[in-house]
Amino acid sequence: MERSSSTSSSDQVKSVDWISKLPNDVLLMISSRLCTKEAVRTSVVSKRWEHVWKQLSHLVFDKPKSTNSTELLDGSNLDDTLITKVINNHQGHIESCVLNYFSFQGLNGILNTWIQSLTSVKHTKVLTLIRHFDCCDRTGKVFEFPSNSFSHPSLMSLSLRSYTFRSPHPFRNCSNLRTLKLELIHATKVEVFNTLLSSCLSLEVLVLYITCIHDIGGPLKIENNKLKILHVLFMHNIGGLQVSSTSLNNFVLQNTSFEKDCFFLSSPRLQFSRKFFTPHIIYNISEEEKSIVHEEFVNNISDGLCKSIELRAASMSVSINLMSRTEVERLRQLLGLWIRKMRVLEITLKDNNSAPNEFLEKKLWEDNNNNNVAFPNAKFRVKTLWMPNFSGSEEEFAFASCLIKHGTVVDEMMIKTSSFSARKKLEIEVAVNKLRALQTEEDQLMIKCF
Repeated sequence: MERSSSTSSSDQVKSVDWISKLPNDVLLMISSRLCTKEAVRTSVVSKRWEHVWKQLSHLVFDKPKSTNSTELLDGSNLDDTLITKVINNHQGHIESCVLNYFSFQGLNGILNTWIQSLTSVKHTKVLTLIRHFDCCDRTGKVFEFPSNSFSHPSLMSLSLRSYTFRSPHPFRNCSNLRTLKLELIHATKVEVFNTLLSSCLSLEVLVLYITCIHDIGGPLKIENNKLKILHVLFMHNIGGLQVSSTSLNNFVLQNTSFEKDCFFLSSPRLQFSRKFFTPHIIYNISEEEKSIVHEEFVNNISDGLCKSIELRAASMSVSINLMSRTEVERLRQLLGLWIRKMRVLEITLKDNNSAPNEFLEKKLWEDNNNNNVAFPNAKFRVKTLWMPNFSGSEEEFAFASCLIKHGTVVDEMMIKTSSFSARKKLEIEVAVNKLRALQTEEDQLMIKCF
């Protein structure tokens, strides 16, 4: 009898659905780890799970794994039906939505209905539309968005991949957008891109991988004083680039088809003293507590921005205050993500206008120098380092000596002295001689003044 009672209790324990008894927040967290289609399927697990997915704040629709030729011929599509039902049955607002779909999906106004529902009804803040093509596609690459498609005030970030625009009308009145990423985007002429960008008055982040279909026209013009980040990853059949922004802190120019004389950059926050060759990165490091520029830049590198063949050999110009622990750590984090030997690194040193904290300043460079800590790490290497305004101060000397000591600079360290007064030039040359004294006989590094 005792054994039978024990067995009965054990069976009762096993039959209890412990997961369904968890709080709503925990169930929602579990559902958020799934793609949206899988999360919706949990609704059939039990009554408790039926409505959990409807509260998800982030929706991700994966690309369908297979296509059905019958669906293509009769115009029906089960994936379209599922996406429509998910959007319509979702409860509350949506923070972000990623929509992967084939070019044969979303036809007959369905995609436009999705966009309208996601923005106007669900108040989606971040929208990503990724269009895929396969061998069965008979629709061509052109898809016409209606005017003002992306102008709803709730939409702050838009990413588009694999579209062709004949006109900029879908971007009318898009002062709501803070982030715009155009990847594998074609336009009939460069004026379409220029008008499109001029309609997005509040942009802070802009990423471009764009092509003009017809012959090379005029330059791409970007004039926006709110723009903080500009990544031009690819431009083809476009006759130049003109950029003007008083707020720009990060600029990446990777692969373009225009001549160097057709490039113009007006941005007081970005400092570089040399004529650079593409690919090139210019970055003014900020010490503000929460920096959208740094977060976005690091995320792009982590997501593969600097894994392309071109950017593996990129050069970089950075502006930094060596007495700011925040800026130094951000430079350390950035360079630490580099996966190959950098070609050229130019470091412009900012004036330290804030009141110094001698203890923190001393400890910062004692950590790097006296305790044998390589900067940014033991693996990073750069062929040539340019320092156009090296003054020979204590912290600058400590920084340069750290790079020499750990073999971070491989071929040349170039220090500019020609722009200083005779007295200051002499002080810098004394500091340079001290740096040379740190080298060993086996050291191949050349330290030069120019």
